[in-house]
Amino acid sequence: MKAAVLVLVVAAGLITQVGTANTAVFYLRSLQLEQSWRSAEAAGVPGARLESPRAALRSLDVRWVGALPYAAISGAALRDPFTEPEAQANRAHAEARSMAQARALAALDRLRAASGPFQQTYYDGLVALGRAREPGEFDRLSAGWEEEAARTQSARDQLDAASGGLSEGLPKDVVEGMAALKALAESASRSGISSDPAWQTGVDVQLYLARPYPALLQGHAVVAQELKGALSVVGKRVNARKTVESDLEQIPKLLPRALRYGIGDEYSSQADELKKSFALARGDDDLVKVADSAEALVKDLDGANQGRLPLTGIACIPNAPEKQIAIHLKTQQLVAYEHGCPYLRTPVTTGRPALPTGRGTFHIFYKSRSYHMVSPWPDGSPFHYPPTWVYNAMEFIGDGTFIHNADWQPDASYGPGSQNGPYASHGCVHVVDAPLAQLYDWAPIGTTVIVGD
Repeated sequence: MKAAVLVLVVAAGLITQVGTANTAVFYLRSLQLEQSWRSAEAAGVPGARLESPRAALRSLDVRWVGALPYAAISGAALRDPFTEPEAQANRAHAEARSMAQARALAALDRLRAASGPFQQTYYDGLVALGRAREPGEFDRLSAGWEEEAARTQSARDQLDAASGGLSEGLPKDVVEGMAALKALAESASRSGISSDPAWQTGVDVQLYLARPYPALLQGHAVVAQELKGALSVVGKRVNARKTVESDLEQIPKLLPRALRYGIGDEYSSQADELKKSFALARGDDDLVKVADSAEALVKDLDGANQGRLPLTGIACIPNAPEKQIAIHLKTQQLVAYEHGCPYLRTPVTTGRPALPTGRGTFHIFYKSRSYHMVSPWPDGSPFHYPPTWVYNAMEFIGDGTFIHNADWQPDASYGPGSQNGPYASHGCVHVVDAPLAQLYDWAPIGTTVIVGD
């Protein structure tokens, strides 16, 4: 009997000890799980995703009754009752991590799309993405990339507007300006002239184009201005040289008619001086001056070939009428004066020796855009001519002497000596079409006409 009681006492003590031990194990495991779940929340796992394993843990706690062995109540003798809550929590953690990682990757892709050709941030992001482990890390990366993508896209849009568009992701005006500067620099090198500051500007532009969009936007105005300045300097230098070379090539072709009109010697001297100045030109200013002189000479020669002679060297006439035309028989030139100063100068052909143009001071008293001239000399007379239409006719001597055009006369035949040639007039004054049309519009009825040597 005593033995039986002893056994019962021992058994009761064992049960109590087992119950106490199970209590300690339960709370320890519960505390460990809760701590791990709190850590998971801190790492970015949403609390809602951990509610299910927490509910399972509370259910285990409710099923435990008194001091009975926990294993007997929970079934822990056969399996670990904490396995399922722990597994649920692990799944929630893994899912949260996977979703956060996907969000971060999507944000990084948006940053990549906004960054255009500037992909260093994207590659750095891939490294950071590979190092991240917890949902919170991924979310922090995602938030930063979203903000950077928005800032980059905004800068890109502003740059697009400021530069006239983007060329393969780069500001179009800078890209095209750099291509133009490169071509100018190569042209300068071929011509043996300096291409400065093209090299330094090119370096600055390349360094600028390597920057991301926010930096491109910030520095765009400065680089664009530097590029514009370099284009202007090098372009002016190259164009000046090309102008001089082209003009020096044209001048010999334009000189013959000027020589024919009696003004070629002056132009020949100017052409010789241009060649010397071109050879001695050193700085940009010298080259531009030579180019301006060359263009002026070509313009004068070209005008002369159209019958408009230069006005340089012709003095103004004091106390002259408002409009006056002087016809110089010796040089076979007509000079029109406005308020006493030269307005137009052109070669003419006047009357032949047998029928010279009358000398004296006259006035235009009749004008007609077209006039039908009929010969006052009969057939068989050496002076007879068939009925002929002339244009922009202005009569200034009452015997039928006009200033008019002559379609039958080549432009190159006007000028000194033409009054003795095959196109000499019957007393009228022949004028080349282009300057005559200008003269006709300029001279009203009453304009003074002076004919003299």
